[in-house]
Amino acid sequence: MRKAFIVMVGLLLFAITGCVNRAKINSREQKEGVALKIKYAGDFAVFNRKGKQEVVVYNPWQKGKVLARFVLVKSHPGKGEIKVPLDSVAVFSSTQLNALRMLGVLNRVTGISEARFISNPQVKKALAAGKMTELAAGGHYFIERILKQKPQAIFYSPFQGNLNLPRTLSSLTAIPYLDYTENSPLGRAEWIKFSALFFGKEKMADSIFRHIEKQYLALKKLTDTLPGRPTVFSDKFFSGQWFVAGGRSYIARIFHDAGADYLWRNDTHIASFPLNFEAVFKKAQDADYWRIIGTFGSQPSYREIAGENELYAHFKAFKEHHIIYCDPKKTAYFERSAMEPQWVLADFIKAFHPKLLPGYHPVFYRVLK
Repeated sequence: MRKAFIVMVGLLLFAITGCVNRAKINSREQKEGVALKIKYAGDFAVFNRKGKQEVVVYNPWQKGKVLARFVLVKSHPGKGEIKVPLDSVAVFSSTQLNALRMLGVLNRVTGISEARFISNPQVKKALAAGKMTELAAGGHYFIERILKQKPQAIFYSPFQGNLNLPRTLSSLTAIPYLDYTENSPLGRAEWIKFSALFFGKEKMADSIFRHIEKQYLALKKLTDTLPGRPTVFSDKFFSGQWFVAGGRSYIARIFHDAGADYLWRNDTHIASFPLNFEAVFKKAQDADYWRIIGTFGSQPSYREIAGENELYAHFKAFKEHHIIYCDPKKTAYFERSAMEPQWVLADFIKAFHPKLLPGYHPVFYRVLK
């Protein structure tokens, strides 16, 4: 049963809390026919275009706008068309790498980003053998390496204000991957279907996703009729602000599905928003649980957390040792969680309602003792 690579604050916040702005399919697209059923994801769609497959990626920051279109063909590609399956790609997000691992096509990946954050042993082995090359790090693209390698396509994660790759790479096919803009856990996982389109793995992706969906919904059903729900808040104070996950965010949805009462559940934000420490403490000081993602040494403890900010010790969740903790380095959280939301959900159910999953061993999160 069992980070984001171009490290930028905006992208990381999306990855952790989620953001989505559902694009509307226009009437022309509705008439021409949907080629692939998408149940939860809102930022991509697939259509039939005169016997060819067109993949549309919507712009989540501009409602109704299209960010990219790709026409996929199996042979004799015309101008602007992509022949699939692809044989060599560069992948600039760990989430995408995990999707390709699940589809069994990691051997098609020739370039990656932020190699030092990779935990996947297959990728590490390929890097050591020279079968993969680091093509970006620290928010910078290694232009000469990329142009020398010339992958058939580059999968990348754009963010608002920086939607495209550098102009010097305009000759290459750039495929935006927006799983992190989905605020539905199953919506993020459904992007495995998007990955599959470029490798001829649609049937496999559909099977994998249906298995994920079945597990997730079965777990959610365990909490649907619970008589009581513990309260929970999330994240930490950083650089003078506490970024609170919005009430319509990814993490807020998982808290609800896990049978918890998120303190900002009535908020309308879809991403995180900043508050000062006093505002958070006033609302969350008596919360039952506190969720934290971070790294606190080899043996994280309440002492180390309080050492970061002594005011943390005044929260009830701290006093009662009810911090739900995830170390992203040890768990590969940012690599795996988007495509494996059933285990994130199970972790939280185990934390909030341990009797519901008596024999379960957490994958990403655990209650810090």
